[in-house]
Amino acid sequence: MSVVAKPAKKRCGIYKYLVKDNIVFDAIPLNIPEMTCGYVKITAQGHIIILGRDHKDGQGYAWDGCTPKWNILDLWVIGVPDGRTLVDTGKPTTYYASMVHDALCQYQLQLGITRKQADDIFLHYLGDFQLRYVYYAMVRAYGTWVDFTRWVKGVFSRNDVN
Repeated sequence: MSVVAKPAKKRCGIYKYLVKDNIVFDAIPLNIPEMTCGYVKITAQGHIIILGRDHKDGQGYAWDGCTPKWNILDLWVIGVPDGRTLVDTGKPTTYYASMVHDALCQYQLQLGITRKQADDIFLHYLGDFQLRYVYYAMVRAYGTWVDFTRWVKGVFSRNDVN
């Protein structure tokens, strides 16, 4: 299976990666039923499949690697690095881990998984990356911050009717 990655346009910038082929991740016990939601398919065996060519729009899944990142004048990228390029895959160290994590977080509510489950899968797919526990701690902290800001927005946007 070959995977083609290239930039794809998005409203607020540019995605860093785009997969046109389906990417199958080994079975991980999630204890959720078989389902397809957006670009994520969970099989009865527990495989997580990120849909590329089999998605209804045929566009493939796009994501920005490890976040947060900021593009400065298209000259510099400041933020979390994706790691060195691996010789055997030609991809950065965190490529597959960030792909599955971003997809699971994007569809987390529809899939019925927790952020902790998605973060644990991220850690699993970081493999023997030397900074895996630093990246895991940062993704846990960043996720907590995102959840907190969503909660605050929800509290202040409620219309209290007496």
